[in-house]
Amino acid sequence: MKKYDALIIFPPSVSGLDSKNSFEELVTKNGGTITNRTEMGRRFLGYPVKKSKEGYVAAFDFELSPDKMGELRRSLDLSEDILKYTIVIKEKNKAAAKLGAPSEKKVKV
Repeated sequence: MKKYDALIIFPPSVSGLDSKNSFEELVTKNGGTITNRTEMGRRFLGYPVKKSKEGYVAAFDFELSPDKMGELRRSLDLSEDILKYTIVIKEKNKAAAKLGAPSEKKVKV
């Protein structure tokens, strides 16, 4: 199982409890587990998404088998309770993450 981060924007009419339940049901139905969730509340969007100018934003950390990710994405695309989403794979080790960042050098003055 791989670890993923998801940021999901729900319609403003959806309350926090409904949003948690709908995404958690999709993940558990595909054999995954939710490890953490953070609710960011109602936010105004930078541009209209599906004719909505604001949305309810929540971030989720979850584990899921990579072969089930296609099914989860398809379910999210078809869900009317989700305006927009993004899912990224978490980094395995910190060394790989450091390679992408510029190195800090100490300079004596």
